[in-house]
Amino acid sequence: MISELKSVRDVWKKMPTERHARLFLENAIWGDGRFCPHCGSLSSRPLRGASVRPGLYQCIERECRSQFTVTTRTPLHATKLDLRTWIAAMFLVLTSSKGISSVVMSRILGVNQKTAWKLGHAIREMMDDRQGIAGRLSGVVEVDEAFVGGKPKFRHGVKNKRGRGTGKPIALVAAARNGQARAVLIPNAQGRTMKPIIERWIDPTSALITDKNPSYGKIGASFASHHTIQHNKRQYANTKTGAHINTVEAVNAVVQRALIGVYHRLGRKHLQRYLDEIIWRWNHRTPESKVRKRKSSSGLSTAETTTVWRPIPVVDQMRGLLCGAVGRQMRRTPSWGLRWP
Repeated sequence: MISELKSVRDVWKKMPTERHARLFLENAIWGDGRFCPHCGSLSSRPLRGASVRPGLYQCIERECRSQFTVTTRTPLHATKLDLRTWIAAMFLVLTSSKGISSVVMSRILGVNQKTAWKLGHAIREMMDDRQGIAGRLSGVVEVDEAFVGGKPKFRHGVKNKRGRGTGKPIALVAAARNGQARAVLIPNAQGRTMKPIIERWIDPTSALITDKNPSYGKIGASFASHHTIQHNKRQYANTKTGAHINTVEAVNAVVQRALIGVYHRLGRKHLQRYLDEIIWRWNHRTPESKVRKRKSSSGLSTAETTTVWRPIPVVDQMRGLLCGAVGRQMRRTPSWGLRWP
């Protein structure tokens, strides 16, 4: 049982053969017992023989009788790569602070850029919480929209609109102060578009905090309380109500840092998967109390306690990532794109 991985080199050290990697994946994907990915049956048997590939099983249900491995009907389906390469790619994506580009990943793993690009998107596919396993946000929840994209290229005689007048993709982001967040692309920032999403994300007993966008007026009536902050009047926090949207703006800042420092350009076609990656890393952190001792000018020492958020162990993240991998099959198209069978 592997409980910790400290580096990419550690993957090959603790998994000296591909068999060890396959056992690691089986433990993560079939943690509650091996099941058939075709019919869901818990009854299966291993196949053995000189011509049988390692890790092959067969469902013993009379109506199914399908053969499968641990990668069947997952983003790793029909892969020709060493399974340790997949685990190393997961390690790189999960431990990077803002993400990792396919060019850099290809250098580290020793594969070509197109392969690394597909590896990255396959891992992001598993980060999509489409089943809603994470549950609803609760407590104090902040909501804001983010316009994703950099400054437009200068063209003589062309005046680019700013703010809500731009044509940039819009991401609706919600962040609870307990460390959980959600993000999704939306076509516009109108109340009728955002209301069903916010009500699906957030528990109605929560306190909602937003900016002064009029679209949030009717939305806030669905929650226990609704407080607003007016940034255009240089109001960034309300000490009486404790209202601010610094948490959700921190999530938005991570998106912008990933755009500026790693990916440089996030197209609309794949933008949601990059948001899923960023939100995954944000949600898989744990708070730690850190005590700092300070001395005043008079010589008196005081202790100050602060909360520091640190990522949970990468192996635990991998298990959480892989436990929902079945049913997320992803393939290449003839033009080197992606398709979902």
